[in-house]
Amino acid sequence: MSYNPNFYNNFCGNNSTFQSLPRFVRPPPYFVPPPPQPPPFFIPSSTPASKREEADQEFLRTFETRVPVSEQTQANVKPMSISEVREEIRRMLLIVNYLKDKERMLSENISTLPDEEWRSHIKEIEENKASISKTMSLINGPQLDMLRKLLAKRSAKRLRLKRVLMEKKKEKEERIKELKERSRKIDENLQKIQDDINRAKQEEENKLQADIVLKEVLRKKSDAKKCLTKLDALLKLRKARQNTASGRRETASDSEAAAFNTHIDKLKSLWSKKLLLYEREESDLRVQLNEDSTLVNTLKAEAEQNVASNLAKWRETLFGGKMPQVDFGGNVERFVAVRAEPITAVKDGGVCTFCPSLRGGAMRERDSSSSRREGHAQEVEPVGLQDG
Repeated sequence: MSYNPNFYNNFCGNNSTFQSLPRFVRPPPYFVPPPPQPPPFFIPSSTPASKREEADQEFLRTFETRVPVSEQTQANVKPMSISEVREEIRRMLLIVNYLKDKERMLSENISTLPDEEWRSHIKEIEENKASISKTMSLINGPQLDMLRKLLAKRSAKRLRLKRVLMEKKKEKEERIKELKERSRKIDENLQKIQDDINRAKQEEENKLQADIVLKEVLRKKSDAKKCLTKLDALLKLRKARQNTASGRRETASDSEAAAFNTHIDKLKSLWSKKLLLYEREESDLRVQLNEDSTLVNTLKAEAEQNVASNLAKWRETLFGGKMPQVDFGGNVERFVAVRAEPITAVKDGGVCTFCPSLRGGAMRERDSSSSRREGHAQEVEPVGLQDG
């Protein structure tokens, strides 16, 4: 009888006694598990060999359909570029033309060529046909969709580049237009500044000319006043000498005193008349200068007004109203006939920027008016000189 170490553990707890133990139960016999289920493709050895081969083939076919195609296998197929396809098509067209020439040559020499040469030509033709078939298989195979995609991408890229070039060209034209407009505005501003400078210079010259004209008159006026002052001083000096002589009890000639007084009175009356003449001449010159400046401004305003009115007349004559595109009432013949009539808007004596002869007439009129003013100033100036 062998020793069982777990004998006491088979009871209810380690602290149990033999009085509380249940009745002894025999352990179950040893259980053998059943065999595993056979796989689905397991075929017993009792199946015939032909059926086993068919089953194997069917399994391989189903297995091939279940296995996905790897990306590495697909990547091994190198796609053809557009240039390569173009080169293949060009080569194929050359072969086709060569075959046409060869066919024409064989049809012409069908009865004269020997058999060996005929067979060599036929062999060459077959090789070229095989090359054409190979090229067609490459083009019409899986490469066709890829080539279409490449061509679509290239056309889209060209359209995009063309659009970008057009946008750049348009931006360049707009930039050039802006630069021209900016240059035009700068030129206008510079011309305006130059006109203001010329106008200021002209005003200074006119003022200087007026000062030159008035300077002589003012000098004569000042000389006349000085002479009157000297004559008064001579009278006072004569009277002081007479008083001194009477204080010394010296005798003075009455005739000499009367003659001296008479000469002094005549000189004073003469210089007084000249002073009045110079003052009248000064006032006349000032009035004339004011009239000349007013005349210049008036002529300038009239010239500008004439230019604006003549431009409006030219516009109305050439284009009709303000909106010539909508005022012809749908009658195109009348619209053209009105604009084909001779231009009669500009009258004689008007200033027109489009007509050189009229513009020359206005300039001549302006020059003549300025020459008249200068001549009048020269006529006034000798008055003081003659009196001096």
